Amino acid sequence: MDKNEFLSNVQKKVGNFRDLAVFNQSYIRPNVIYRSSSPIPHQSPELLEEFKELGINSIIDLRSAIEIGHATYDDDFLKTINYYWVHIDISIPPDVILREGQSELTFYKQFCWYTLFYNKQQIRRVFDILSRSENLATVIHCHAGRDRTGVISSLILLLLNAPEPNIIQDYLATDEFTLSEDIEYIVGEINKLGGIMEYLVSCGLQEETLEGMIEQLRP
Repeated sequence: MDKNEFLSNVQKKVGNFRDLAVFNQSYIRPNVIYRSSSPIPHQSPELLEEFKELGINSIIDLRSAIEIGHATYDDDFLKTINYYWVHIDISIPPDVILREGQSELTFYKQFCWYTLFYNKQQIRRVFDILSRSENLATVIHCHAGRDRTGVISSLILLLLNAPEPNIIQDYLATDEFTLSEDIEYIVGEINKLGGIMEYLVSCGLQEETLEGMIEQLRP
């Protein structure tokens, strides 16, 4: 079987599993970053073999400690694949929202804002992991593969200069609860800061690291 057949087999099992290049072939190489819901409920020797055939070397798990307590990877996965836990905090404390003057935003825009500005250390770590060639190919997931994974995927595509409509198309492919206006909000907030490079530098990343990542991921 070729990679497309293995990918199709994984997609039959794992929700929202797709190559980040599917709507962005001109901006990111295929078979290097996949986005997904949690594969944990579908763990099996067959799934692990399919991951190997897709060249997947790493998993970045964005879930909370509580979520991980309810569902964890088994030893076979942890022995075979580099596992990175990067907890994207989505607690969104009401006092922070009020103090920062974000209470007029819709709930999901509050989530996007909080993720962008109160998870900078976590975002830095995700990009550090992705910048190392030995970690590719990588699967990035949260629980449903929609919200936390959606923000991270959008930031990766922005760094690679993917057009906003392509990024929106990738996001809307997730499920019926996704709205284009949420990605438009993220892009707008990034642009206010001077662009994606400036934003990621503000997260603690070095420009040379980001430039190396671009060179590594672009077709």
